[in-house]
Amino acid sequence: MKAVQLTGYEGLKSLQVVNVNPPKPGASEVLLQVKAAGINFAEIELTKGRYVIPKQPPFIMGFEASGVVAEVGSQVKNVSVGDKVTALVSSGGYAEYAIADASFAIPIPSGLSFAEAVTIPVQGISAYTLLKFAARPQPTESLLIQAAAGGVGLYLVQLAKLMGAGKVIALAGSTEKTDLVRSLGADVAINYNDRNWVDQVNHATGNQGVDIVLEAASGEIGKESFKLAAPFGRIVVFGAKNIHDTLTSEEIQQLIYKNQSLTGFNFPSLRPQQIAECIPDLLTMISQGKVKLFANHTFPLDEVEAAFKALSSRQTIGKVVLVP
Repeated sequence: MKAVQLTGYEGLKSLQVVNVNPPKPGASEVLLQVKAAGINFAEIELTKGRYVIPKQPPFIMGFEASGVVAEVGSQVKNVSVGDKVTALVSSGGYAEYAIADASFAIPIPSGLSFAEAVTIPVQGISAYTLLKFAARPQPTESLLIQAAAGGVGLYLVQLAKLMGAGKVIALAGSTEKTDLVRSLGADVAINYNDRNWVDQVNHATGNQGVDIVLEAASGEIGKESFKLAAPFGRIVVFGAKNIHDTLTSEEIQQLIYKNQSLTGFNFPSLRPQQIAECIPDLLTMISQGKVKLFANHTFPLDEVEAAFKALSSRQTIGKVVLVP
């Protein structure tokens, strides 16, 4: 089968399209004929050795895949051959066939394409669990979302309102993107390329500050977003770009002087039961049309470098997908 292998940690040049034998499922695993594999910013960092997983190169890339079940292990009861599922995979999604633990195989809701479904395992569940376990928005609170037109951001915009946030303030990088997130429920959508975007956020909160800052960015946007937190506000730090950042003395002083709290969130560290309890509600929202999915950027496996460059460019909307 054709697959994309990571041969080292030297960036995109470490990605190699290879032909290997299809894997065999273990007793509690399923073999997927992959129809779509999602790519994430964490995997861009992984190619540089900046996002560690317990594997040494070479290995096949890919944290998530959707497709048709081709084979099941001897102990699998919840999935059958021929089922259409989307799943978390430890690695190996960038291939024509991939192995997934049967407990992480999620039935694809009716009407979804394989590309749309592959947004669910990492981005959809990450957004839901981040809001449920870390952010905990309340009807009286404002919430700031960075990169709101990205894969996780589009879920966050929609789920934040459904899960109780009072005012959702979304940051995105173009008029097209701000129009989109506004149509999906953002109360305020601001282009962070505007020089006065910080003033616009302050105006949206009546100069009181943001109650919940979802901090996924690094660089200047991240620093300015941190400063926007209100007294007694909550800052939730997540995302691959923040792994190597450290707090400055000014940020520590801000947390203390303004009685703020700082929470870290890492989706892979959640307990399996935490993930499992969130999936039914998320799937119900999707099935009922309350949450729209976006996966309009697709690339064949042979063009994996182009797919990574497209995601890195910040010009995409929603999920970037590889199609075997």
